[in-house]
Amino acid sequence: MAWIKRGLITLVVLFLLFAGVIAWFLFSLDANQYKSRIVQLAADQGIALTLDGDIGWQLWPNIALKLEGVKVAPLALPSESLLEADKMAVGVALMPLLDKRVEAKEIVLLAPRVELTVDQNGKGNWELIIDAIEAKAKLDEQQKQQTPPTLEIPKEEAPTSGGLELALEKLRLEDGVLRYTDKQAGSEYAISQLHISADNLVPGGKPGDVRLRAALAGSGFPEPVNLDIHSNLAIDEGLNGLRVQPANIKLTGAEGAEAQINLRGNVRRAKADAPWQIQLNLNADVNPVTGWLAAVGSDYRPQSTAALKKLHIEADISGTDKQMFLEPLQLALDDNNFTGSASFQAATNAKDVPSVSLSLKGGELNVDDYLPPPVDTPEQSELSADVAAAQPVPLPLESMRGFNAKLDLTLDKLHALDFDIDKPQLAVNVNNGLYQLNKLAAGLYGGELNSTGVFNARGDSARGELSGGLTGVEISKVQEALFASDEPQAADQKRVTLSGKTNLTWVAQTTGADTLALQKNLRAAVQLNAAELALAPFNLEKGMCQLVSYAEKTPLPEKEWPAQTRLQDLRASVNLNGDVAKVEGINAGIENIALTGDGTVDLEQQNFDFALGLALVGEKTSGNGCSVQNDRWRNRPLPLRCNASFNEVGATTCKPDSRRLDDLIRDELKYKAEKKYGEKVEKKTEELKDKLKDRFKGLFNRGDKEEPAPEPTP
Repeated sequence: MAWIKRGLITLVVLFLLFAGVIAWFLFSLDANQYKSRIVQLAADQGIALTLDGDIGWQLWPNIALKLEGVKVAPLALPSESLLEADKMAVGVALMPLLDKRVEAKEIVLLAPRVELTVDQNGKGNWELIIDAIEAKAKLDEQQKQQTPPTLEIPKEEAPTSGGLELALEKLRLEDGVLRYTDKQAGSEYAISQLHISADNLVPGGKPGDVRLRAALAGSGFPEPVNLDIHSNLAIDEGLNGLRVQPANIKLTGAEGAEAQINLRGNVRRAKADAPWQIQLNLNADVNPVTGWLAAVGSDYRPQSTAALKKLHIEADISGTDKQMFLEPLQLALDDNNFTGSASFQAATNAKDVPSVSLSLKGGELNVDDYLPPPVDTPEQSELSADVAAAQPVPLPLESMRGFNAKLDLTLDKLHALDFDIDKPQLAVNVNNGLYQLNKLAAGLYGGELNSTGVFNARGDSARGELSGGLTGVEISKVQEALFASDEPQAADQKRVTLSGKTNLTWVAQTTGADTLALQKNLRAAVQLNAAELALAPFNLEKGMCQLVSYAEKTPLPEKEWPAQTRLQDLRASVNLNGDVAKVEGINAGIENIALTGDGTVDLEQQNFDFALGLALVGEKTSGNGCSVQNDRWRNRPLPLRCNASFNEVGATTCKPDSRRLDDLIRDELKYKAEKKYGEKVEKKTEELKDKLKDRFKGLFNRGDKEEPAPEPTP
């Protein structure tokens, strides 16, 4: 076995001799001869490059050029470094060194620090380098155009030596930091603990393995988000293509939030000045979504604990670096599935704006599950409403402009705000601040909704217009949604409610720069008609029978009067002016009674005031109602006035209108006086008037404390 020992000793001796020769050769080759050239080349491009230490050689673990104290800054501001690195090593191939050529094979960066800042004027420090590079390119082009053409004589190529070539096979970056500070927006973000390793980044070579790890932090992040990327990449010849086979991206945030993104495909261009062509497949999973809301500083929590648990996105991405399409697009939010497409169009010039579009079709969606929980106490709810009313919210008009968008959404069923909406359809186009509602359609509680509108946010204040209609809709559900009240009612008080199928049409417009102005400036005209409508808690037939019983000295029928009135063939017009709705031209039938009148509803003061007329068109108000013996009381409107606050409605809300009743009393007394007394009519009229007024006093309040009749609506 001695020969093995001698062989090993011989190999060690040869290796040491070979290493010594390499060391002698490397140290005899002065790498600093490239230092001034590298610095000047950087300066020619508008870059201030500082190399604090000498360029030396590293023998282990690989042969490499070693640079220490590297700093990169804009030439105009050399003291403000964009990049600093403690050490930079460039691995070189051994055989080219024998020909005095430096061929880079590996690059290693230790503790690089990148500082990107935006000043108060919105100017980025990196833009100084970009501006300098563009300025030099323009200057070179001008000089080329000014230089007269010369006859080029081919020369023999002299052998080159000592050149610097790049054939990068490995890249390694350790403990890097990248900071982005926007002084104008007051935000700051950082990428720390950055580690990158990449193999075989040679154009035209086999796919290489790339790994990246980093921690992301920012002014809006309560805790850092960890990023981990692993991919197989292949670079095409001429750097004109990149193949992803595939790329796996993993994000880990606070509260156990995770996101997995997989990309597979390629990005290519036909030549250096051609646009990039994109062909990728995207597959992403986010779980849970609430965890990611917390990771970006949001305390939002949905009503349902089963909501915002998982999100899945799958799409084919195609297009260019200026225009991309996601089609087909599949979205799954919890148990809700959507299919459709999306696209993005970048601005092509200074006058153009970016454009996005989204078209989705889905099944059932319960929006209430994703809304925030209701306010715990009535006091908090009342306080929030008062604060909202006292402090109008300005409209974000500036951010509502500067882009184009198109949204097309269709669902099988939507549950929102306790409404069950069948087959809702929404189509909206946005054109640089002009929002057009092309279609809003749905099946709503047995009826159909159709509406269109426009919202113009291009000026200093916004202007909106809306028109549409509801056909065959249960009016009680509309009332509950628009005028809901959680305030408790007293034992003898009930809310005014409407029920039954009705048709509504409307035209509305408003202007304003904040939410309060939009509300105050709202003007709307609404037409209402219904074949059968119920009004509670009033019984208008009972009210008329009470009037007739007093007028004719007949007893009120002994029967159970229901706490509602059924209206037939109701017609009314509503004009909304801010918080006040004027109801005009009320016409309806109540059994054998014709109802007419008008009134107002004050949404801010939470009260209403209606002047009504009840006219009997037959002998009896209804089949089991009261009869009218005197023909003069038939076909003659008897006046009622209904007024109260929303939370004070009761059985005595509708009372005789004293002034209008005085006119009827005067006419009736005059008729009776003329018939009985002839020439003495004037004297007896006043006497009878006083007597009958005493009899009408306290009508609808028999047994209660007498109260003065309310003043009528002017």
